[in-house]
Amino acid sequence: MTAPKPITIDPLSTSSLLVEVHAAGQSLVKATGFCVEAAARKFLVTNWHVVSGIHPDTGEVLSSSGSPPDELVIRHHASARLGEWVIKKQPLQMPSGANVWFEHPLGKAIDVIALPLNQDSDVAFHPLDLGLADFDMQVQVAMPVSIIGFPFGLATVGAWPIWKTSHIASEPHLNYEGRPAFLIDATTQGGMAGSPVVLRVYGGYATSKGSATGNGKPVTRFLGVYAGRIHGQAGIGRVWRPSVIKEILATVPGGP
Repeated sequence: MTAPKPITIDPLSTSSLLVEVHAAGQSLVKATGFCVEAAARKFLVTNWHVVSGIHPDTGEVLSSSGSPPDELVIRHHASARLGEWVIKKQPLQMPSGANVWFEHPLGKAIDVIALPLNQDSDVAFHPLDLGLADFDMQVQVAMPVSIIGFPFGLATVGAWPIWKTSHIASEPHLNYEGRPAFLIDATTQGGMAGSPVVLRVYGGYATSKGSATGNGKPVTRFLGVYAGRIHGQAGIGRVWRPSVIKEILATVPGGP
């Protein structure tokens, strides 16, 4: 009897997690987050508007019920076996009413937060390597990028994320509206907010010193956190740069 062939899973597919936002036990919306690690602690990175339920630019309440989110329900990888999941509830407020998450020193002006995760023994964490943000690969306008998340809360098998391809739509080294973000042409749907965005190249690529080759292996640069479209039906989305994650984690007591 022939042994089954081993299945290869991209490490970045293990980082993105399906998130359901709840208020008083009722589901409001689905979104995406991804795990990072700092000072031996695990955090879920997602958007400020996901956990607050408020549009960061307009102040509009996003839920038709008007109820503010009080809990995230997260599908985590099970420690028992890759390909199995466990569901965990993560409160968003302390008993005092204070928010559990850490936000940027500029507050909602940066639509990214880091939420400390309970490190339960039945959960396996697969943090995204933030060092990928420093990989020496030139980023240029019109290059294809991948958004790794859950459009409309959809997944592939189980709770594996979907990789959607977009293209860089603004000069990547210029800040959109003076904030640390750039634009992509995004045919994304609800549920993708909070997804990691990466540049993945197979073969040759440009570096700061010239050119290089991956020797047949994929090379990856982490570009930031997707936060949804910038205006109505416009197919243009905003990506917050990796630097904002480091600045948020620097506010965590005992953090880097």
